[in-house]
Amino acid sequence: MSRLIALVFAFLLVPVVAFAQTEPEQAAEFIENLGQRAVDVLRDQSITLEERESKLRGIVHESFDVEVIGRFVLADFWKTADADERDEFLVLFSDYVLQTYSQRLGGYSGQTLRIDDSRSHRDKDAVVETTIIQDGTDPTGVSWLVRDTDKGLRILDVIVEGKSLALAQKKEFSSILAREKMPGLLQLLRLKTSKYSVQS
Repeated sequence: MSRLIALVFAFLLVPVVAFAQTEPEQAAEFIENLGQRAVDVLRDQSITLEERESKLRGIVHESFDVEVIGRFVLADFWKTADADERDEFLVLFSDYVLQTYSQRLGGYSGQTLRIDDSRSHRDKDAVVETTIIQDGTDPTGVSWLVRDTDKGLRILDVIVEGKSLALAQKKEFSSILAREKMPGLLQLLRLKTSKYSVQS
């Protein structure tokens, strides 16, 4: 595992509450099931692209720990934001994550997800290594950071070919936060989620 991925995992592992160690085998089964559900939706040509994206949003909602990811992308701004800003951010960020991930997945078809490895990470999480295979293209390596929470297994990050999606979102927001603080980021997310809502 690269030092970059290890660093991202370390940031995401700051606990909100204490959790037991996530079993690697259960995490692998969770990711395998998630992949099969997504593939089933993507292959369903009896419904429209918009309907597939809607179903994928439901799968993403059930599978990702948006609050933990949201705290990570805000970094120190989470501590300085007031309660109303935090509440609004989590609502908007949740919509943004669901719409962004589901629309990205909605354009895929014909892939299969292969589980390559799963192992414990630090004292509470598991990493599941997978390969996404599609005819005519090179295989894509994807790592999933999974935690067993009080709501069940949840994904904290997805690393595609060594690039963390959570870290990418953190970088995207950091420049806005530096210039315009929380009010500027909240306004951006309002616009983004409103735009996605119209398109969906």
